[in-house]
Amino acid sequence: MRLKSLSARLLLTSLGWSAFALIATGLVLTSAFRESVEKRFDDTLNVYLSILIGQLADMSERMFQDIPPDLGEPRFVLPFSGWYWVVTDAATGTVMQTSESLAGDTIEIPPDLADTAPGMLLQTYGQGPTGDTLRIVARRVAFEDGQWFNVLIGGLAATIEEDTARFTQRLAIYLGMFAMILVTATFIQWRISLRPLKQLGSELQAIHEGRSRYVGTRYPLEIAPVAEALNQLIDSNHATLERARQHVGNLAHALKTPLSVLLNDAGHDDTSLARSVREQALIMQRQVRYYLERAQMAAKERVIGTVTHVSPALERLHRAMARLAERSGVIVHLDVVDQVRFAGEQQDLEEIVGNLVDNAIKWAESEVVIEVRNSEAKPASAGAARYFEITIDDDGPGLSEEESVAVLSRGKRLDESKPGSGLGLSIVSELVELYGGALRLKPSPLGGLRVIARLPRA
Repeated sequence: MRLKSLSARLLLTSLGWSAFALIATGLVLTSAFRESVEKRFDDTLNVYLSILIGQLADMSERMFQDIPPDLGEPRFVLPFSGWYWVVTDAATGTVMQTSESLAGDTIEIPPDLADTAPGMLLQTYGQGPTGDTLRIVARRVAFEDGQWFNVLIGGLAATIEEDTARFTQRLAIYLGMFAMILVTATFIQWRISLRPLKQLGSELQAIHEGRSRYVGTRYPLEIAPVAEALNQLIDSNHATLERARQHVGNLAHALKTPLSVLLNDAGHDDTSLARSVREQALIMQRQVRYYLERAQMAAKERVIGTVTHVSPALERLHRAMARLAERSGVIVHLDVVDQVRFAGEQQDLEEIVGNLVDNAIKWAESEVVIEVRNSEAKPASAGAARYFEITIDDDGPGLSEEESVAVLSRGKRLDESKPGSGLGLSIVSELVELYGGALRLKPSPLGGLRVIARLPRA
């Protein structure tokens, strides 16, 4: 799975490559050190081999009869010391002479020696009389009589392993210390490199919450164009909003007067034509109001940086609606959570709640309850919108499922005896959807209708 966090990707990638580089460095250095130790060990054995061949050549015919040559190394005399030499007949494989350290035992001649050119040096590993691994150097040589002999010298390979192990331990300590320094430096570089992006994210969040209008411009060359483009987008958004509002206002003024004149002129006459004009003019007024409000909603949709504090806005609305409800004998209750903020304009929030509460008062018998709570649903991701819910309950007759669907249709009214145009719930539903929310109707615990408006919170 791909990581969604850019900072995690950079950090893990840097640490991964650093770990790979350190491990590869450790393996290369250990291998190079082992080769160096092995070469130095072979050089030592080769010196002893040259001395042994030279002394055997000086002994001439007595070479395999007298006391074995002394190489000046006590380890070739000490029994089973791990340092041995052997001379065998190249043709028959007969052991001609051995070092005293073998104590009458012998070393198996490597099979590769038979394929080695005369005079060439063979370097290999073999097994000693006690089962220890030996590092062996050997040559095929011929003395004055022209007979070929295999001359072999071996030393304990454990010396090579011990030196390599000590070097590996020290190297691991040094590389571990370097790894700690490298991780610290990588972490510091990661924090410094991503600081502009984190700052840009914080400034965008401040704009979203209404605490700022623009992002800063003091960014590195790679990010500065993004910040400038965001500021231009914000300006364009606000300019588009203002132009849309201006056009909507101009359209409202252009249509309001002609419709008023038609209604006024038709009101002085009771003919069928006048009644038809009044009826159609009223329909036109409702349609104009609906589409004007819809245009206003579209113009104001998701304005960047607009935030409304829910509690004070609803408290003011509650006081006004409660006074109107008293005339009908209805009590309006308000229960709102503090610190809830709506990611939108105050007039949109008031229009949503005002329409819903007004509708609830019309149908309630004695009680309407307004409740505001944070949504329990968690956002799908860190950048997803968060929501809160406004619930409005009444103790009226309620609605069936079919009626709940019908009342959200534009201009649909289930009871013509109640005042209104039938556009309220339709406008509220579209306004809620424009903000990315949802409107649900269901039975209320009070016995009437429950309306739940789900809106984004800042």
